[in-house]
Amino acid sequence: MPRPLDLAAVREALASFKLDGWLFYDFHHSDPLGYRILGLPEDRMATRRWFYFIPAKGEPSKITHKIEPEMLEPAPGQRLPYSGLSELNDRLDSILKGRKRIAMQYSPENAIPYISRVDAGTMEMIRKRGVEVVSSADLVQIFEATMTEAQLETHLEAAAVLRQTVDLTFKEVRRRILAGVPTNEYEIQQFMVKHFEKNDCVFDHAPIVAVNEHSGNPHYGPTPETAFPIRRGDHFLIDLWCKKNAADAVYADITWTAFLDSSVPAENQKVFDVVTGGRDAAAKFALEALNSGREIRGWEVDDVSRGFIAGKGYGDYFVHRTGHNLSYEVHGNGANIDHFETKDDRRLIPRTAFTIEPGVYLPKFGVRSEIDIYIGQGEAMITGQPIQTRIEPLLA
Repeated sequence: MPRPLDLAAVREALASFKLDGWLFYDFHHSDPLGYRILGLPEDRMATRRWFYFIPAKGEPSKITHKIEPEMLEPAPGQRLPYSGLSELNDRLDSILKGRKRIAMQYSPENAIPYISRVDAGTMEMIRKRGVEVVSSADLVQIFEATMTEAQLETHLEAAAVLRQTVDLTFKEVRRRILAGVPTNEYEIQQFMVKHFEKNDCVFDHAPIVAVNEHSGNPHYGPTPETAFPIRRGDHFLIDLWCKKNAADAVYADITWTAFLDSSVPAENQKVFDVVTGGRDAAAKFALEALNSGREIRGWEVDDVSRGFIAGKGYGDYFVHRTGHNLSYEVHGNGANIDHFETKDDRRLIPRTAFTIEPGVYLPKFGVRSEIDIYIGQGEAMITGQPIQTRIEPLLA
């Protein structure tokens, strides 16, 4: 069941952002954020538009079609049913009268696609009433991405499972190679999946297992048809994420790299050192700022990691953002560590988590090293210890 709407907390946030209200809009489940934040069941048929308005002061309003009056139950507020377009416009006029500045699930120039849920036509409908519409990105982060203590525990449990999975996977790959047992990327992926299932963990996609040039594709996923064999002398990367199979559980997400021989080639080691240098520079910057109480934004952390890697001559091979928010989804709806694909100007706020995962992707192989950081009340920390500090020569 979804968590109920915390109306007092929303009003407090609206006051802090100097907003007259927060307007939610949905058509055919176009805004899953709204369903979760408002505590609405997500399995109802939604064939008509609905609006839900939370004013900074006063009672919320529920505008629903007369043939779908239950869409905004159990959210509190006065019911304003409509049937035709004229009646819908009258309802909008009544709730927006006198409002100057409100938030909606909108992101200027689609800078944060996770937030851009309202279509341009609906934006026109609201703005023509003389209302300034601003992005709800920071509001969404507060009510969608922050964790309770119980949720933090699920994140830490998932992180522990991931670390176990890394160790077991490296051990199993080593065993198969030394025993002369043929294996491939897909088979090792399924070995990892079974360990997740054994530990009551779930995931949106199966983990990445990639050797050699496949590891140069950041989102490669093995299938029985595409899987490379795994052999001695291969460069080997695994990227894995999961969460506990429980309500409101939060993901953890890590990436480790190994080399399947008794020693690591100089080029592979050099790239690994560049990537982990960028990772550690970003983590140091973020942890020092957050633990000193200094406000920072996602794009600033990306700049540190990207600047380090570019300074080593590999900037053109770092082709994605430095990190992303972790929440109910592995790519959550809080601040991302990004000044490359977008400029994420959201603050990194307490009780949220994010990844730092720079990568360098060459034609022959790729390296990514990923860690998770949780921002507590007064103290930020790396979860999922220990982190990788050297490329693993698995046959040493």
